[in-house]
Amino acid sequence: MAFPLINKQTLSTTASPAAVWRAFTRVDLWPQVLPSVITARLEPAEAFAGGSRILTRATPGSGAADLEYRIVAAEAPRRLVLEIEDTDYRATTEYVIADAPDAAGMTDVAVTSRLEAHGLSQIWRFLVWRERLTPILSASARQRGQAFLDLAERIGETG
Repeated sequence: MAFPLINKQTLSTTASPAAVWRAFTRVDLWPQVLPSVITARLEPAEAFAGGSRILTRATPGSGAADLEYRIVAAEAPRRLVLEIEDTDYRATTEYVIADAPDAAGMTDVAVTSRLEAHGLSQIWRFLVWRERLTPILSASARQRGQAFLDLAERIGETG
């Protein structure tokens, strides 16, 4: 794999780090904040840990695809790494949760998204379309990250 597209950004919330972590682990609630997802389930159920899978089904007509995420790392309540492996690409997203250094009562979530091409034809495609793919990667990471923060604010520590 070569020529990865990488996007880094930080999102902030009033939810605590524990609440943010809870939003990630409540896979069953993801469809409430991710409009392109109609169902989401964890396999094995109740095993939110490295090696587990999250299966999502796309909302019909959304243009989204059914996805299988592999949990690469789940270090409660501070770090989560999710990966999607496809025949054409690998997409990895890392969420690092921390108390905001400049604002009491705020939580920052650093989101790093990485998209890597498989095979020469996909590498070529990434090179040609880099200018278009980079903002899409950024917007997608921001939308998903913000959706999880909205869920964290809604469900709190015990939701």
